[in-house]
Amino acid sequence: MSPRRWSLAVTCLLLGLPGCAEVRKALGHSGGTLGQFAKDSEEAERRATEMQKDCDTLKARAITYEEESAFGGAVSVNWVSQGGGLTRRPRAQALHVQLNKIGKNLAAQSSRPDLPWTFGVLQSEGVNAVSGPGGYVFVSEGLLARLDNESQLAGVLSHEIAHITRKHAMREYQRYLVDQCEDAVKAEKSKPLANAASSTAKQLDSAVGGLGQLLPAGELRTLFKQAAGQVSIDKWGKEALQAFTNGFIARLTEKGFGEQDEYAADAEAVELMAAAGYAPEEYVAFLSKLPDKGLSTEHPRKDKRQGQLRAQLAELRKRAPGDDFVTSVDLSQTRLVPLRDALQAGTPATAAHTD
Repeated sequence: MSPRRWSLAVTCLLLGLPGCAEVRKALGHSGGTLGQFAKDSEEAERRATEMQKDCDTLKARAITYEEESAFGGAVSVNWVSQGGGLTRRPRAQALHVQLNKIGKNLAAQSSRPDLPWTFGVLQSEGVNAVSGPGGYVFVSEGLLARLDNESQLAGVLSHEIAHITRKHAMREYQRYLVDQCEDAVKAEKSKPLANAASSTAKQLDSAVGGLGQLLPAGELRTLFKQAAGQVSIDKWGKEALQAFTNGFIARLTEKGFGEQDEYAADAEAVELMAAAGYAPEEYVAFLSKLPDKGLSTEHPRKDKRQGQLRAQLAELRKRAPGDDFVTSVDLSQTRLVPLRDALQAGTPATAAHTD
């Protein structure tokens, strides 16, 4: 039977339109097939109802630290791969030692000082800084080349630290998992109609929220059930974890964090900077150097970010005794960003580093 004839018969069956008896009669022996369609639809609805229970559990569950750590490691491997790997320039080890000293000092001022914080430099010439749940922060060579001083680097690191402490990525991860689960529910409900229209199983799988292009629908359902049951993420299997991480990174790259999350990370960043002895104004100034396009994820306009930060700093100074938000460090005399001059010149690194 052609898909068009099936569509007409199914519409009659579902909507009970006048004249459907004539339609069934005109379709000849389709009555038994329509009966099978009704049974298949009932069974699909039962399976979809069970799957929806898993989706509802996913919405309400608490994400454990173990899951955050495992997922953060997978996300970070993805970021490093996209960034061309860790820098291999001369004196890279010295750079990473200093970067971790600066980053861990800032993280110590945060609400999660005990995370196993790890900071690294990516080979990418793009102007990027990214983070992974659980304490992973990366900056690109291209970003380092635009820094004027350590305070600006501290601001960038603090912004990424704030994304982690506020669990912005984990909230997006939770939303993504729930969305994929509910897309699978919709696909399950539509399966009988898709089969009646002669759709292939492969086409059905690809309709499951994007992840269906990477994993069979059956494996996805198992994954959702495991997640709802708090099964450790490291037991999902390599292919499932990789597919899920790739899908999540693609969504985050396309949409980024919400504007309010970005503003919140900026707001916390300047407070972390001040607590560690850095001048918050330097981070505000550095935002002017960011490209309007080309960051790893979408961000609000830099002039809006700067305006909010200036208002925040003005308010903090009103409430703070003395001048707590101005550092005593003479920024003009500090040589604080290893490789910066070499990166700007595009030559092998020979710049001095801070021990």
